[in-house]
Amino acid sequence: MNVETRETERGTEIRVGTSQKVAVAVKTGEGERIYLPEADGSDSSYYVEEPESLRKTDEGYVVLHLGAVEDVEVISG
Repeated sequence: MNVETRETERGTEIRVGTSQKVAVAVKTGEGERIYLPEADGSDSSYYVEEPESLRKTDEGYVVLHLGAVEDVEVISG
């Protein structure tokens, strides 16, 4: 599994290279946000404003987190 982050003008792009289904936990100074794959939705109790999901790519998943991140943790089942 490969995780890459890249700062953009709109936030932090997070790419996870994997063939497994995963979730991504993003920690910031304001708390934690968990992103789930699109089919599962991201309307968890951790974050319900403007739900953003992990989008499936040929290599794994990608999501744009609006803002800077302190830590990224990939959760696999």
